Amino acid sequence: MGTPHSPDRAGNADAVSQALGDLERYAGWLAKGLTQTRVRGGVQALGAAIATEGDVLASVQILEADIERLGSGGVPGLMRRALRGLRVDLAR
Repeated sequence: MGTPHSPDRAGNADAVSQALGDLERYAGWLAKGLTQTRVRGGVQALGAAIATEGDVLASVQILEADIERLGSGGVPGLMRRALRGLRVDLAR
């Protein structure tokens, strides 16, 4: 396990930041309905949990459930992929 400033940790932080940025961008592309608003709020809550080292797992699970409510399609698919990648990066 590296130190907080090791290249492994820095690379992981970059990957987490990139995945979160992707989720934020995709959330911005959603329509303005209730479910879409919940997803945008979930992305913001996830970002806050990551920044404050809060309950990230709970935020990820809530966001996953909200994204599932969006159904299939381009943007929800992109969000699912980004969230799966973020889960992997957070587990490192």
